[in-house]
Amino acid sequence: MPYFVFRIASDQTVTPLESFSKFAEAKDRCRALRQAQPAGGTDKFRMAFAATEHDARRLVSEKRQISSPLEEWEA
Repeated sequence: MPYFVFRIASDQTVTPLESFSKFAEAKDRCRALRQAQPAGGTDKFRMAFAATEHDARRLVSEKRQISSPLEEWEA
């Protein structure tokens, strides 16, 4: 499965940029995009590991629930 890299604009628009077969390549690309962004830029760059671009877009768009160590201990 590939790693998909996305740009998330301040209005929450998700734009696919590239896909990579290796984690390190996708991580390096995200890092380079973040560093190339001008100071005060509001775009976010995220990657997702999924079978299809559609699945990756869904993963990136979902609001993740914050977990705490206490929740894991109680489970």
